[in-house]
Amino acid sequence: MQTKDYSVVLDMMRTLPFRPFEVVEGDTGNVLHVTLLNNGDAMDLSGCKICVILASSSGFAMQDETSGITKSAEPGAFDISLLPTAYGAGNVSADVQVYSGETDATLITSTRFDFRCRKSLVSGEIIRANTAYPPLIEAARVANEAASAALAAAERIGNDIGELNVQADWSETDILSDAFIRNKPAIPSTPGAVGAAAAAHASQHGPEGSDPVTPIAHASRHASGGADALSPANIGAAALSNGKVTAEQASAAIAAYTASHTLELADAGKLILMNLTAAGTLTIPANASVAFPVGTELELCQYGAGALTVAAASGVTLVSLDSAVLFAGQYACAALKQIAADVWLLTGGVA
Repeated sequence: MQTKDYSVVLDMMRTLPFRPFEVVEGDTGNVLHVTLLNNGDAMDLSGCKICVILASSSGFAMQDETSGITKSAEPGAFDISLLPTAYGAGNVSADVQVYSGETDATLITSTRFDFRCRKSLVSGEIIRANTAYPPLIEAARVANEAASAALAAAERIGNDIGELNVQADWSETDILSDAFIRNKPAIPSTPGAVGAAAAAHASQHGPEGSDPVTPIAHASRHASGGADALSPANIGAAALSNGKVTAEQASAAIAAYTASHTLELADAGKLILMNLTAAGTLTIPANASVAFPVGTELELCQYGAGALTVAAASGVTLVSLDSAVLFAGQYACAALKQIAADVWLLTGGVA
């Protein structure tokens, strides 16, 4: 910072030689170094208040330690930064007032000194009247405001946001650390904090607890009279009547035919009722064409007058007593069972 520095020595009681100086109206860098003497001795200004009264073409003004006056370490010395608003162009007269005492009630005033203030070649009026200056002044003002805003933003980033890319740390307790988490929610430490029963609650219903709960066997839930009883029909089981399977479910279904017939899967387990009026044949197919499971049983009956013969297709072995395959007559019945793949046993009313 560049300043104009002037020095003046004042005595409270007598006029001392003084070197006149001149300032320029509107300058803000004029600093006056003042040394106060009292009858030739440097004054002790500790505990005193200092005021400078200025009289000029712009009227009267005052500067004190709140407006530009700073005491120096040297005895009787102080500096005053002359405010451009404290004086006008032309001759400027100045007095230094020193207040002392417990209530600053004692006042003494220095001898007067004068200095001159000349008008600047570029005054405020000239700047306002010239079209070249206002844009420059405005541009400088905008630039200064932008620079100030940038500096303030950088300071906020440093103070408020902190160091960037810092991983938050749940366990960090230093509130000044960038990793510290603010407004961190409390972690419940007891079951009651989340509305749950205490851990001891479950134990009171255990086998040795004060209120043990006996589990219900799963099967009893589905038994007759249980909480979720199942009937045989629910699971596809046979129903009982007087402790026995009902006749409807224990008896074979009937499949009736009126002409020669080759067995099919739908015939398995049924009574095959052959109601023929003329001779006919009941053929056992090969496993390759009709895959009856081993163990399949059928009941056979010659219900009509037509003679009935059981025949085996190619690849099928049919065994019976004396190789009989012809039914004994009307209403004769026989049983047929597959005892191995493509091996069938015929028993009963055949001759």
